[in-house]
Amino acid sequence: MQTGILDKTRLMANILMILLVGLNIFFSIQYTENIKAQDNESEKQIQEDGERLKVSRFLKLFIDKVLSTNGTISFDDRVSLESDIRRLEDPALLEQWEKFVNSTDSEVAQESAVKLMSMLVGKML
Repeated sequence: MQTGILDKTRLMANILMILLVGLNIFFSIQYTENIKAQDNESEKQIQEDGERLKVSRFLKLFIDKVLSTNGTISFDDRVSLESDIRRLEDPALLEQWEKFVNSTDSEVAQESAVKLMSMLVGKML
């Protein structure tokens, strides 16, 4: 059996090895948690981008079909607009849409349209 410096060296090497294995496990756990957090953030970003795309499509359709025409809106266009606004699943937007649709004169309709477009732009930001 050997004694002296050789035993102290082996002891220090074993302690160092245990410390390195422990740090390796710790950093592996941190890495996997970080990857999961990044996945959650990217999923959230994808959902937000999808919602912004829906809003921008509705806003473009609204401008093209409602603001660009000088007369009445066709039934198909109105149904398309109605279904698109319902797909956004925002009660405030739907309420403002109802105010716009149920407006009695052009002044109220214009005010409702401006407020609706403002809400849509705010939702995109």
